[in-house]
Amino acid sequence: MVPPVNSTLFTASLIAVVGLSACRDRDPTPAGSLVPTSVALGDPLPDLTPAELAAFQRGKVLFEKRFKPSEGLGPLYNATSCQSCHSRPVPGGSADLYRNFFVAVFGSSQETTSNLPGLPSPAVPAFGAVGQPLFTLQAGRLALPTTASGLPVFSSQRNSIPLFGVGLFEFIRNTTILANADPDDTDQDGISGRVNNDGAGMGRFGMKAQSNSVEFFTRAPLMNQMGITTDPFLGAGGTISSSDAHALPQGSATPNAPTRDNDGVPDPELSHDDLGDLIAFTRFLAPPQPRPFDAAAMRGETLFGQIGCARCHVPSLESTRGPVRAFTDLLLHNMGSLADGVPFGRPQASSIDPTHTAFEFRTPPLWGVSHFAPYLHDGRAQTLEEAIVAHEGEGEAARVRFQALTGEQREDILAFLRHL
Repeated sequence: MVPPVNSTLFTASLIAVVGLSACRDRDPTPAGSLVPTSVALGDPLPDLTPAELAAFQRGKVLFEKRFKPSEGLGPLYNATSCQSCHSRPVPGGSADLYRNFFVAVFGSSQETTSNLPGLPSPAVPAFGAVGQPLFTLQAGRLALPTTASGLPVFSSQRNSIPLFGVGLFEFIRNTTILANADPDDTDQDGISGRVNNDGAGMGRFGMKAQSNSVEFFTRAPLMNQMGITTDPFLGAGGTISSSDAHALPQGSATPNAPTRDNDGVPDPELSHDDLGDLIAFTRFLAPPQPRPFDAAAMRGETLFGQIGCARCHVPSLESTRGPVRAFTDLLLHNMGSLADGVPFGRPQASSIDPTHTAFEFRTPPLWGVSHFAPYLHDGRAQTLEEAIVAHEGEGEAARVRFQALTGEQREDILAFLRHL
């Protein structure tokens, strides 16, 4: 068995190796001319040191591990392992619709909301009692109340998002993300992307960019989805910061807070070293590699930009370790009728959007998108074309242009997406 890696040296090594790998594997050539490496989906970034690769492998074992109540599972939970919700097509991926879960809050409005009574977070557990008859089943599925304590409940389903390559988002500067933000839509193009904040720094991870770091992105679902408690690995010391931070109003969450429950198992239920390995698995997952572009994909890439899709799905963001070709701006956008009504984080101030994120989603990365059906936040779209046609709000103009294309042109765009 490989001995544990010193936490401080290991964390510094995480940052260094991810950055060097990102720089080594990416060049400034157009997306269509990238030559895929031999890295397969679910593999670690290439050229890791033996200690780093060992940490990734240990983390993968923990990612796939089915926890038991005697090991800290519960008392409230939706899954028994990380892989339960991130298994398609390989560990670290997304999930089938049957794995969807609910998020819900209640309040007089979305400006001021609280977790449902008896719950530690907006994630609604499918298993475990909350001490009162709050939830019922309909056709074998969880059914949420419409009110709690006399106030309206705001709820939505969630489909799991893939984790491949997300560690590279930690190397994208705040100013790079802010450069694409236009919270007041000053150019009047109908797109008013803005950043989110998790209480420690600018968000990059999650459906609403509600987490600033891989650590926070890992610890929250451990608690919210499985009831596995942890102490901070680095906490605020591990958040992304720089002199160009452009600090935003702080939210109520903090990565310095230990998570705790009352299930009879001593807290923290996951050790410091194991948490570090689990963070390493997510941080070291290599991004999906594009397939060599054929003629249709190259035509589709051009059309993708011409109809305005690239205004939000920005092909590449510069990082301190080279370009990250994820096709996202990491910003929040109002998506019209796709809105779920559930707020997360504290968004950038806007004169046209509210002080909450209930009507917005982060632009989802498109690298490897053909591997991760179903699509959209709740998995309502079974195909890429269905997902495009469902775009409203800030995505409506691009959707209208897509629908106005010839059938062959639409197929070229779909071919482009299937090659990412």
